[in-house]
Amino acid sequence: MRDQISMGMRDSGKKAKAYVLFYVLVFLLGYASKAQDQPQKKDVVRFDWQTSTQMPQGQGFPKKGMAGGFSGVHNDALLLAGGANFPNGYPWEMGQKHWEDQIIAITKEGANYNWHSSKGAKLPVSMGYGVSLPTKEGLLCLGGNNAKGIVIKTVLISWNPLDKDISQQQLGNLPEKFEVAYGAVHQEQVYLGGIANGANKLFQLPLSELLGSSSDQKLSWEELPPCPGPPRKMPSYAVQGNGKSDALYIFSGRSETEAGIVLLDDGYSFDFPSKEWNRIINVPPVMAAPALSFGVSNILVFGGDGGDRLQERDVLSKQIQTMEDVVGKDSLQSVLNGKLKNHTGFSDQIWSFNTITNSFQKAGRLPENPPVTTNTFFWGEKITLPMGEISPGVRSTGILQATVEHSKGTFGYLNYMVLGLYFIVLLGIGIYFSTKQKTTDDYFKGGGRVPWWAAGLSVFGTALSAITFMAIPAKTYATDWSYFFYNLSVLLSTAVVVWLFIPLYRKLQLTTAYEYLEQRFNLTVRMFGSISFMLFQIGRIAIVLYLPAIALSLVTGIDISLCIVVVGAFSIAYTLIGGIEAVIWTDVVQVIVLMGGATLSLVVIFFDLGDDVQPMLSDAMENNKLTLTHFDFSWNEPTIWVVIVGGFFANLIMYSSDQTLVQRYLTTKDESGAKKTAWTNALLVIPSTLIFFSVGTALFLYYTKFPDALDPMAENNDAIFPWFIINELPAGVSGLLIAGLFSAAMSSLSSSINSTGTVFTIDIYKRFYKGVAEKKYLKVARYATLLSGVLGVLFALWMASFDIESLWDEFFKVLGLFTGGLGGLFLLGVCFPKANSQGAVIGLLVSSVVQFFVSTQTDIHIFLYSAIGLGTCVLVGYLSSFLFPKTRK
Repeated sequence: MRDQISMGMRDSGKKAKAYVLFYVLVFLLGYASKAQDQPQKKDVVRFDWQTSTQMPQGQGFPKKGMAGGFSGVHNDALLLAGGANFPNGYPWEMGQKHWEDQIIAITKEGANYNWHSSKGAKLPVSMGYGVSLPTKEGLLCLGGNNAKGIVIKTVLISWNPLDKDISQQQLGNLPEKFEVAYGAVHQEQVYLGGIANGANKLFQLPLSELLGSSSDQKLSWEELPPCPGPPRKMPSYAVQGNGKSDALYIFSGRSETEAGIVLLDDGYSFDFPSKEWNRIINVPPVMAAPALSFGVSNILVFGGDGGDRLQERDVLSKQIQTMEDVVGKDSLQSVLNGKLKNHTGFSDQIWSFNTITNSFQKAGRLPENPPVTTNTFFWGEKITLPMGEISPGVRSTGILQATVEHSKGTFGYLNYMVLGLYFIVLLGIGIYFSTKQKTTDDYFKGGGRVPWWAAGLSVFGTALSAITFMAIPAKTYATDWSYFFYNLSVLLSTAVVVWLFIPLYRKLQLTTAYEYLEQRFNLTVRMFGSISFMLFQIGRIAIVLYLPAIALSLVTGIDISLCIVVVGAFSIAYTLIGGIEAVIWTDVVQVIVLMGGATLSLVVIFFDLGDDVQPMLSDAMENNKLTLTHFDFSWNEPTIWVVIVGGFFANLIMYSSDQTLVQRYLTTKDESGAKKTAWTNALLVIPSTLIFFSVGTALFLYYTKFPDALDPMAENNDAIFPWFIINELPAGVSGLLIAGLFSAAMSSLSSSINSTGTVFTIDIYKRFYKGVAEKKYLKVARYATLLSGVLGVLFALWMASFDIESLWDEFFKVLGLFTGGLGGLFLLGVCFPKANSQGAVIGLLVSSVVQFFVSTQTDIHIFLYSAIGLGTCVLVGYLSSFLFPKTRK
């Protein structure tokens, strides 16, 4: 046997060298072609703008449109209120600004828009240029200005779809002399920033207190740390996540001093959890531009006023006010009027700000006459900009809307060829091993023929899914390295598995881990373990197919359903015909492709960064992007204690009770080989963790240096790695890396499919139908394997057709309540001889209740759920067993 293993290792070494040489050759050829013919960056977003409806004229609606109004959507109706216009002459005609108090609602009936104006529902005073905040109860209209100066009133306006009527309710006032400039509603708290007595201010108030207040009620506004820098008016603002938490972002704007108007070219983000401000530099001139959060890390900013012509007019206005010469005064007034009349409008540039890299990039264009001093939001599926100012004194009367088309990358024939060859190789492996499947022992345990190092690679490949391939780089790209030790804690848990569990499983000659639960406790406990495992794995098959398919569809244009069917079909095929041996040996190939692809990406990124790597790494360290640990004594954040404790117990549960992994321990010839299998996986985790975390940091550095290469409309950070692969690597190379992504998916899929078939055949069919011929068991095993794969694929297709990611979250959460308890059952049975079946069941039930309480009623970090579940099951199960002393086994 040693000779066979040695020969296998030598052959494997030759194959590994061949793969490395192949990667290097493709990389050099592809990268050289990329360097010689660098393609121009293509627009990845197209906005299809149109004016969907115009405000009726002469029907009691404001003349000549309005700007600075309050606007938003409530009960599927667009609400407009207040604002200002020039109905009786433009500014260069000496017309006076008129402030509105009217409230308007616009509803849709198919392709028709209906405008509603209520004479009975008006704002308490004419007001505009305040802040509009949508809530479930209606649209909050907060402060602003009017002809008399600062307005501190707050109003809630709403639309009743049954009565088709507008209502308004005046609420408690803002703090005295507070000119609001930006705001947000976040986690049932209202945040408002602006200026009071010449200084920046920021206030916070519970939303419930504001909505429950009356006009004469004094509110308990809490003052928070104000925005640094000079007093700021008319900034663009929006709430968006930054990878770690949500924050309120403000950009540009202007500061008004005695010397004149100062244009601001910076911005700030206010972090809600920490209540701290962080400065943003190199902000384009987007004063008075509406902003909209999009996806998970982007803010779209529409147009804006560059302010240079505003400064010219401000200088002229001040000169006119101080001049005593009537002739000269009239001459300057004529010049000023000409600048107002001949104004060519505001910027049509759409910007996208990425909250991870803190950088702006161009994302598209607005149509002719783009508005400022308005708001933007989604009305249905369309981005909406209602009215606004299109040049000094000139208002829009239309509702501007856009649909967004996100153009996807082209995968190319060469990449498809690489993927096709890869799939053929995997299928060939399955066909080769199909000739060796004579019994269920061959099918499920490989007849003990699998070398320990191959089984170890298979364990490693099974634990790394396509979600991991994308999620770890994406998490590190967005945050830091604080999860690093979560993976490395597998070294600790492996020591326990090798010491406690592997000797027991090998001694009992098990095929599934759940056979032990019946031998140690009873049939009920075994059935719980088996059935919960099968349900979990079918759901896991679906999500391992679905989530990578989303990312691949986004960046390649490949249909989601096609991705799911192709990957699922190939995984089912080679698993069905080749059994566990085919699964293990394809895992070996897939691990090489997986790690080779990630390593190759690192090489490409650092080639592109060149000499900037060192200074950029220093900047990343200063910005805490390379933080490894947090030593706070907090159980609510990923501190070092949470990461290590949570990782240890989560890995202990997975490597001791998950059939997909336990089955690998049973495929080797003896116990020594099983232990080497476990340690092979554990040791591989160290370099792989370093590589995947490094890829995440490298992506952050790359997109910080090349912000225009980012997807300006990214809806999910998990797609950042596939986006890089498709858009920044040459054909062939990107095909290999996408093959790496498919490798990660298929490695997990095949393991789940095979293990689910194993559990059904051994724990259900064979347990209740004894004495059946071996060929019959083998036939059932194949049918069970096929069925589990098909159910997983169908579940994934169902999720894709209904776009129900949240359903998976809830599904995972419910089943996750039992995983800690399931791991606790194994530890209870192995370590506590006095534990019995009744105690085990009680411990399992109490564990589930405790985990549910912890997950819904506390802020304890999710990493600790498994530890709490396992600990509760063991403790309660052991103590409860003393209530039934006669039933110990």
